[in-house]
Amino acid sequence: MTQKADYSLKNKRSFGIIIPIVFLILLALFIISLPRWTMVLTVILGFLVANALLGIILGPRMHRAKRNACLAISGSLHINGGATVLDLGSGPGVLTIHLAKAGFRATGVDIDEKALVQARKNAQREDVNVEFRLGDGSSLKWPDSSFEAVTSLNLLHETRDPQAVFIDSCRVLKPGGTLAMADLRRGLATFSIFWLGLFKFLSRKALRDMLHRADFQEIHISKPTMFHHLITARKKSA
Repeated sequence: MTQKADYSLKNKRSFGIIIPIVFLILLALFIISLPRWTMVLTVILGFLVANALLGIILGPRMHRAKRNACLAISGSLHINGGATVLDLGSGPGVLTIHLAKAGFRATGVDIDEKALVQARKNAQREDVNVEFRLGDGSSLKWPDSSFEAVTSLNLLHETRDPQAVFIDSCRVLKPGGTLAMADLRRGLATFSIFWLGLFKFLSRKALRDMLHRADFQEIHISKPTMFHHLITARKKSA
């Protein structure tokens, strides 16, 4: 009887794991054998090259992650269509326009006038009615209890005082209003692209502490993408 061919990957898997391990060991031995200054330079250059390659690989995923973060933010706003939403750090208007398309009365605010010009052009191109204003997310010009929700995308790590952002967001929210923000989190994927600014990204504990001090309740932090935290909270009802 003719023996059947074995297409199992059991042995091939173990062999496939051994090859990169042996290569890494040999590479490490080679680097160690170099003069000290050459070794340090080789390690630094290797790190920069690896970082660049990972950035190229993960760059498209970051673009998709921003889109998914927008979906996560709008999906967490359990309020009626037509509700008023203030989007902080709106930039070119990606999230603000998405919220307007979802049926909310969205207003974007940003400190960069050039970004606001681009945001208005984007809104016109998308044929949505959105208001964009110049302003600082940590010092808002609206009176108390003006909005039913406050949102942001990738703002917290850019601002010098995220605590002030939370405090003023709570102030302009109506009683029972919703806060929904997505921001970059510390992690291997984020480190591969933003390694110089990694420690600007707030930890879950830091976020919770800031939200508690800003007098928010029902705080929840999840990971809707490989790059982001989704922070949701609610202002106390009157």
